[in-house]
Amino acid sequence: MQSATARWAGRKVKFTVHSASGHEADVDEPPVFGDDDGMRPTEMLLGALGCCTGINAVLLLKKYKQLVTALDVEVEGDQEPEWPHAFTAIRIVFAIRWEDGFSPDQELVEKALDLACNRYCPVDATLTRGTSISHAQRALA
Repeated sequence: MQSATARWAGRKVKFTVHSASGHEADVDEPPVFGDDDGMRPTEMLLGALGCCTGINAVLLLKKYKQLVTALDVEVEGDQEPEWPHAFTAIRIVFAIRWEDGFSPDQELVEKALDLACNRYCPVDATLTRGTSISHAQRALA
């Protein structure tokens, strides 16, 4: 099981996300709600999708001996105009740089990218398959 704790910083709407692995990231909103001191939660969601598919893409491209030297995963999403502003569409573009003189096998590249998104990425699977989310409360010590 994975876990994370979003801890309110005590001012406006800034939170710090603490992961079970010991890392943290700041989250905030732009003025008037926040001070713009961190990523927005929706940006973190898109970033998580980009990182998850990107990690798998790099591993698969290397496995298929495609000589990748740089990879940017550009993720953008359209949101509903009304609350809760859910994403209605998300697009992923893999921008890839290859080793000088290397000609990638496009069939293997497409296979790697498809598997990276549709087979091995738990973030993609969570978003596309639907997930049951529940909530509860307890007193904070």
